[in-house]
Amino acid sequence: MKNQYFGDRNDFFKYDLILTLIEKVDDLKSFTLIPMLTQDDGSGDGSLTNYDGGRRRELNDFLKGCIERSDRSIRNLRHFMSNYRHIEYHPYKDDEYFLHEKRREYFDGIDSSILNDSVILIDPDNGFEVKSMRGRNGHKYLKYIELSMLYARTGSNSLILVYQHIPRRKRENYFAQIGQMVQRCTNTRAMCLSDNRIALFIMAKTEGLLNKTRNVIDGYAKENGYGVYEWGDYFDGR
Repeated sequence: MKNQYFGDRNDFFKYDLILTLIEKVDDLKSFTLIPMLTQDDGSGDGSLTNYDGGRRRELNDFLKGCIERSDRSIRNLRHFMSNYRHIEYHPYKDDEYFLHEKRREYFDGIDSSILNDSVILIDPDNGFEVKSMRGRNGHKYLKYIELSMLYARTGSNSLILVYQHIPRRKRENYFAQIGQMVQRCTNTRAMCLSDNRIALFIMAKTEGLLNKTRNVIDGYAKENGYGVYEWGDYFDGR
């Protein structure tokens, strides 16, 4: 995550989905953000700000207000969440940059208390690790072993969502490769929701929570024209 992205179309998608899950799944009571925040790079990324956020007007107005004031900072979510239907919000290091050389320290520092009864969003710049990941670009990626260790610490009534940028590859095959890796490192089925620009990989700790989440995700995808994919013993793109 970069502050230069804050408030763009992808952010609206992420936060709208998270609020929908908290509102519609009884077990979920809070939002925990693990932003993996990195420095702005002066590129044009984050320019997709002309979107229709009518389905959640308060969020739309808040995000676009930040853009209009040139106040694109993830820390602004603290104020919004504290005033939006009293959502319990747990931001982790939303004012410190994530460094590749200190990644073990970063993930070890997450307090287990914010991993219970929560929708947990891990928000790297690009998504899961790739073969070309090196020290110079490692800060942009989440390692599968980091997901595995965090998943093991997460409470039974929690969901983990991981942001994934989609490269120019065949969607179904790409999602399947990541989904199968997620399944191996968490020993659970993974779901994926995509608007064809980005994807969110979704993991639950229990079958019951997964079923409740699936119902919400299916309805959300149908409403918005998004794609849903799921992996168990087989790949099933719906």
